[in-house]
Amino acid sequence: MNQDNFNPSLKDKVLQSLNLSVGGFEKKIGLLSTSENNRRIQILLSMSEGKIININDLTATEEQIDDQSALRRLRELDLINWDQNSGDVTVAYPFSGVPTPHRVTVAGKSPAYSMCVIDALGIPSMYTDAVIESECAFCGEEITIDVKNNLPVAQPNTVIVGLGTTGAANSNSCCDSSCGPNEPTSVATSCCPAIQFYCSEEHWQKANEKNAMTAKDKLTLAEAFEVGAAVFGSTLSSSKGE
Repeated sequence: MNQDNFNPSLKDKVLQSLNLSVGGFEKKIGLLSTSENNRRIQILLSMSEGKIININDLTATEEQIDDQSALRRLRELDLINWDQNSGDVTVAYPFSGVPTPHRVTVAGKSPAYSMCVIDALGIPSMYTDAVIESECAFCGEEITIDVKNNLPVAQPNTVIVGLGTTGAANSNSCCDSSCGPNEPTSVATSCCPAIQFYCSEEHWQKANEKNAMTAKDKLTLAEAFEVGAAVFGSTLSSSKGE
């Protein structure tokens, strides 16, 4: 997808709505060295096929000291996270290492999971056509989005995307074992669980009435697809590091 067609003000509005810094994801990648970014891309390529990545397998020998350093850097920047107990990678934006409500099948690949709806809608722009399978966060109705030639077509055709936060951003600790006790809360904890599909605006409104924090704003499917592509479309590109 040609990113020159993106509306940067829409992406910035979404990031601000989620209390995230404008350009944060791209800036983080720009801080990476070539070797650090290459490791990030290798993990993404494996996870895009639904593979389980274990951090211990990547740092098994002393000769892999560079990998250990790169992975620590990726974790510090909240680009890659893993379970402290098992070592399995749980987060590699936009992919999830554990099942979520959002399953994405890129053409020619095995199914994978995304962290949230925006992530799911951004994955096709990284590769090619894809099918996204999810559900309404209010009623559980099945939602399917077929992306071909950069055009998302949803069933039902009344699908919208709700934006919110979980409140964890104001907490001093993560809610699961993917983060250490002294690490800041990741986007995966503070935002991803509250960025969801709704089968209709009516159900988004009902969800907002029930909990305005987790459903405080909304986007059309086309708007959400544009934001996802703007954030993740170039995520497999090289960094601006060394």
